[in-house]
Amino acid sequence: MLTNLDFLKPGSAWPPPTEFKRLELYSTNKQLFEGDHASVFSDWLKLISEGQREPYLIVLNWPKRQTLLFADLLLGEAPRITAGPVGSDEQKTLERILVNNRLLNTAYEVAIDVDRYGTGLFKVRFDNGRAVIEGQQPAVWFPVVAPNNVKDVQAHVLAWTYEENTMESTGLVETKTYLQVEVHFKGRIESRKYLIINGSLSEPIEQNEISTGVNEFLIVPVNNVVTTDRVTGLDGYSDIKGILRELENRIAQIGRILNKHADPNLYGPDTILEEDPATGQLTYQGGGKYFPVAADQHPPGYVTWDGQLEAAYKQLDWLMSQLYALSETSAAAFGQLQAGLAESGTALRRLLMAPLARVNRMRLNFDPALKQVLRLASLLERAQGVSGVVELTDIHIDWQDGLPDDDVELTQNEAQRYAAGLTSLESALRRLYNLEGEALQEEINRIRQEQAHGAAELPSIQLPPFEEESQGEI
Repeated sequence: MLTNLDFLKPGSAWPPPTEFKRLELYSTNKQLFEGDHASVFSDWLKLISEGQREPYLIVLNWPKRQTLLFADLLLGEAPRITAGPVGSDEQKTLERILVNNRLLNTAYEVAIDVDRYGTGLFKVRFDNGRAVIEGQQPAVWFPVVAPNNVKDVQAHVLAWTYEENTMESTGLVETKTYLQVEVHFKGRIESRKYLIINGSLSEPIEQNEISTGVNEFLIVPVNNVVTTDRVTGLDGYSDIKGILRELENRIAQIGRILNKHADPNLYGPDTILEEDPATGQLTYQGGGKYFPVAADQHPPGYVTWDGQLEAAYKQLDWLMSQLYALSETSAAAFGQLQAGLAESGTALRRLLMAPLARVNRMRLNFDPALKQVLRLASLLERAQGVSGVVELTDIHIDWQDGLPDDDVELTQNEAQRYAAGLTSLESALRRLYNLEGEALQEEINRIRQEQAHGAAELPSIQLPPFEEESQGEI
């Protein structure tokens, strides 16, 4: 935890020692997400490959599958974002910022970071006459908090290294490592550039400061699960890493056993052996190994052994149940449904209670973060003198659940509510078809007109006789 900017003083080690553990976690989780499990489980891979000509590795990339599941449930079905009535200045400003920044795509990338790292970052800046909203990897983020309150952020530091080749006076090309730093305060940003020499910072070789015109931070973090004593969120991989390692270990061992049974060793008389012309030794030319025995002692046969596969499969089932429990997922979330378990949208939601609850926790953090970055974008454009921009103060986000809609079930529910007088026709149509404004009013008028003239005026559609009590149904 960083409580001041002393880690940027000349002579300080880079990266800061207090951040080693967090940065190492990010590096490991990135490897897991990208399927490089051999680097993460190197000791385990050495163990199961001992005595083998080639390592036997089967990668089960559950981390990536899990992360994309939660990102899809959160943002796969685009939320509806509004800031005012259709055609208002607020709504026009909002829609322009959303389109220019492809904000939902950026939010999806941040959602991936929230699950695999525990924290995702939005950054707002001004470029080419408009506000830019982009994601930042948390490995370059170093928050500075008050010593007596980890929730009181004093500054957001973004710092990243890069290398440059320079021609020295001796004619040799030397590679130098630089550190570029942005220190974000409320209303201003300091930029610094350091040379890293033997792991330590030099005196700043470049330094300047700009005013943002917005008296707020332009960095907006989004955390996963956080506690009162944490600055960053808890990642989604640490709890399942051990189970994942054992799953891949067990699968690899089962695969090795099955390979042995597919190419078994044999025993029998030595008459089946053939002489190797190069060495003159008697060898077996078939698959597997051959153990010669006296012909009058044993008939030829296969060398068999009990691989305890039944016990191995039972352990796999137990490991999978623990994986689902600790990752807050279920087989249904990955399309592994048994017949009759989810015959309606409501039944599917019951099976997905755990993953939906986890996504709801993410949504609690994403909702204020998205509203904040949109408001900051409008404030930044106003501060830079962009015409026609109004401050976005009343933003509403209508989140979706990311699950496929059961149209029959939804229609029946809305019809029952309307018939019971629990909702209006306007609200029912808005929920069913996502209609707004003139399109919604036109649909209401058409329904009213058809109800007034009766269904008999629709000759191309065969409908049952129109009944008076059905006039209130959709």
